Amino acid sequence: MKANSYEIVKTYMGRIPYDSDLLEQINSFCIENNIKCGMANIIGAVKQAKIGYYSQYKQSYKTLEGENLTGGLEIVSCTGNISIKDSKSFAHLHIILSNSEGIAFGGHLMPGTIVYAGEFIIQEFKGPDLVRSIDETTKLPLWTL
Repeated sequence: MKANSYEIVKTYMGRIPYDSDLLEQINSFCIENNIKCGMANIIGAVKQAKIGYYSQYKQSYKTLEGENLTGGLEIVSCTGNISIKDSKSFAHLHIILSNSEGIAFGGHLMPGTIVYAGEFIIQEFKGPDLVRSIDETTKLPLWTL
């Protein structure tokens, strides 16, 4: 196992605009603030969600479909990391959502998740850049350490 050491240099706390795309907002914030390495946590609610999972068999992402992803959902947890992909800041986030009956489900956050209300905490780290490149075994864009 390989690892780098990092220090927290700055913590950002903010609000995500109503009716915006959650993933696009986090990525834009990181690019605008030149955050190349960090961690993100998000809470709130979404009007609709687009999530997916990585099929190990097909070695590709599959977007989940269905009525469970619309009609107002609570963000139980949304967390992930920030690194560099394709020469720019990139947030890799996983999300757990619950519906009006408290049934929870989750997966990889995809573009198309529309915010009802959202608050975020992003911690920026100081240390070696974490750059993503395609791993030959998994076909995932993983950190090269």
